[in-house]
Amino acid sequence: MRKRLFNWQGERFVYLGLEGQPGVPLARQASELFVRAGLELATLDLTLLRNTVRTRIFGRTREARTAGSAARAQALVGRSRAAGSSYVSAPHFFAGADVGLDLVAMAAPEGNPSRHVTEHQPQQSFIRHLVWGPMVFLAGMTCDKQPDLSAQCADILPRADALLKETGCDWRSVAQVSFFLDRDQEPDDLLDTVAALAPVPLEKAEIELVEGFSRPGKLVEIEITARR
Repeated sequence: MRKRLFNWQGERFVYLGLEGQPGVPLARQASELFVRAGLELATLDLTLLRNTVRTRIFGRTREARTAGSAARAQALVGRSRAAGSSYVSAPHFFAGADVGLDLVAMAAPEGNPSRHVTEHQPQQSFIRHLVWGPMVFLAGMTCDKQPDLSAQCADILPRADALLKETGCDWRSVAQVSFFLDRDQEPDDLLDTVAALAPVPLEKAEIELVEGFSRPGKLVEIEITARR
């Protein structure tokens, strides 16, 4: 397990990176990740259900990714739902695990405000956004209806802009934008495309290469965190 405690945007965060137990069934590997994350957060006086703000599922295969996503849907429900994304990426793993979890938790902001989770209607496997105090977390956004990277970005970015506006934010409010890019695509092409489409603050961007997403045809997933 990898653990990092850090202060960012005036708040306290914890990052956990966990991998499943090699050789056990996928569903068990996945569900145990959330149990282990909860136990680790408890040592820091945090809880899985109260403090989780973002999760990323990684699978060695598409089936492993699906198992991780199913376990997340069981572990985080209702007001405990958080911004989420999921990927196929064998190079993500250090050992022989099939399912991995990256989890970010945040200590309650000053004044201990309520978490506000906004769902799609009808509800989907991912939320619209989580707002907690000054922080805004958007779930990973993708597109599988367009054939190339440029067209997919042109579909995603206006939707991201609309979600930011729902929370009282705009692109100037973005604290971090994370791109998960198909490994056969060029990062420079992605950055040039995004810069031409929207005023995304790319000086706050990171890119990770992955092998697949929740469905075939997707080439990029974009995660956004903002501060109001």
